[in-house]
Amino acid sequence: MATLRVLLASAPGPGRAQPWALVDAQGGVERTGRDPPERWPAASRREAVLAAEAVRVVALPLPPLPPARVADAAAYALEDRLATPVEDSVVVTGAQRADGRVVAVVVGRALAAAIAHAGFGRIVAEPQLAPPPPPEEWRWCATAERGFVLTADGDGFAVAGAQAGALPAELAVALAQAARGGRAPLRVTANAPDAAAQREAWTRATGVPFDPGPPWRWDTVPATATPDLAPALARALAPPPARATRRASFAPGIVLLVAAGALHVVATAATWAWERAALARAQDALVASARSAGVADAAGAAGAAAALSRLHADASHRAGRSVATDAWPLLARAAPALHALPPGALRSARYAAGAWTIDLTGVDDAVLAPFDARLRRAGLSAVTARTPAGVRVRVEGSD
Repeated sequence: MATLRVLLASAPGPGRAQPWALVDAQGGVERTGRDPPERWPAASRREAVLAAEAVRVVALPLPPLPPARVADAAAYALEDRLATPVEDSVVVTGAQRADGRVVAVVVGRALAAAIAHAGFGRIVAEPQLAPPPPPEEWRWCATAERGFVLTADGDGFAVAGAQAGALPAELAVALAQAARGGRAPLRVTANAPDAAAQREAWTRATGVPFDPGPPWRWDTVPATATPDLAPALARALAPPPARATRRASFAPGIVLLVAAGALHVVATAATWAWERAALARAQDALVASARSAGVADAAGAAGAAAALSRLHADASHRAGRSVATDAWPLLARAAPALHALPPGALRSARYAAGAWTIDLTGVDDAVLAPFDARLRRAGLSAVTARTPAGVRVRVEGSD
């Protein structure tokens, strides 16, 4: 009885190649490949392995709770540790441990929905395949292209691969932060290529001993002892059950509700029409102001607003004054958020076209969420994207 195991960093789809392994009944790997779903080999069972970069594994310290309240408490505790709203994710929680911690696996809701409907009988998170490290130690599992770290308390986070024996910047920063907080691990087990040859250099660089281990292979680790996320994902994504009611007993209320709804629709339509007319008059006035100022290309309200903004900036610059979108005023507003970043997180900053492009390294969602909140409080907006070297943030004025 063969099992097809597929490593998924994104939703499977036609033409989208994903790594796979065909595993026999004894757990031996018969063959491997990288193909889109239409070219996956046939198998009696399918298992999805959610890649470390597609999930977050967080150990949350919680007070003693009844089992029915653990999931809600975990979702609340995660709100300030995620860069996106918790409503955009599916949170799968395990049982509360003796020390009060609850391990939560966080998957993006869109990705979870795509994988849950792709015909996999079992879904596991890659960081949970690896054996947990001993107390007060960490485990680093890596290939040349990708990897992840497990801490002693159960957290798991993705890092870059171990290319040419280099230590990922995310791991080095995490070790430095743990040392500053007095929580540095006693040692790190490196299930990574070249671990034996490079461990002395890593130890000198971080002050933490590295023990070599066998290189990480996601396809050879049995998933039988790993929590199956499929049932929890299916429950989280299922629509709420409809409740049967007796229509006769609610007939008067239904009539009133329909009448109120009709009145609300009429009132809303009238308000919407008035506001749209007012908006049209305001837009026409804005275009007229731009044309009276000599702007020939003021096409539409958006173009007029942009043209007037350029005229204001040009006039201010000729008078020797700066505007809010200039480099230094914009950087001054972002300075409190930048100052709160961990040491060494800021790699570079470039200004162009009214915005700063900032490159960060060694930061996770727990750092990015308060960073984004501080920027918003300063009246700035940020667009964040992951890069092979870390995180790139474009900061510009939002007011």
